[in-house]
Amino acid sequence: MNKFIFFTLSSAVIFFTGCSKKMPIALPSSHSSTMNSGGVSGNVIPENAINAGSINGANSNSSKNSFQKGAVNSNGKYLGSDGVSKSGIKMLYFASDSYTLDSDQIKRLMSDLPKIKSITANSKILVEGNCDEFGTDEYNHALGLKRANAVKSLLLNAGISGDKIDTVSYGESNPVCTINAPACHAKNRRVEINRI
Repeated sequence: MNKFIFFTLSSAVIFFTGCSKKMPIALPSSHSSTMNSGGVSGNVIPENAINAGSINGANSNSSKNSFQKGAVNSNGKYLGSDGVSKSGIKMLYFASDSYTLDSDQIKRLMSDLPKIKSITANSKILVEGNCDEFGTDEYNHALGLKRANAVKSLLLNAGISGDKIDTVSYGESNPVCTINAPACHAKNRRVEINRI
């Protein structure tokens, strides 16, 4: 009997310590599929109000734990303009739980259109969808792919040939910022465009 109780308790301890739980972020979700032309709405949280070095003991000197001044709107979209991919193309940011690009992000994409056309003249591009850490892996993978496809659709409409564009979703597995803070999570809700 003692062996059975010991085995049951040991199994329970292993099960509960092996499963980590994702904590929800306190941001309203946006499930709209129409373009929001307003840009900023609701409360804007200044990013520099967060002491990045003291959150969860994070080291602010790490590249994934530092981010420049910016803000997050009430839908969870990063409003900064500092993100650039390895290929030098501006990152595009999305509201929480959304794959719709706001007008300011469409302008960012169109401002890089000459650079994208130059790259696709000789090679292909990879449109990479990314998410924050909230939600299941399956949900984030699907959302990342929807974000990548939304950007691909805009590029096709702008004249980039479909055979020059590949898409991928990294879900939550490729964060640019790992501090537990709203502005950091918002930077991870993005699409990057890189040369293949």
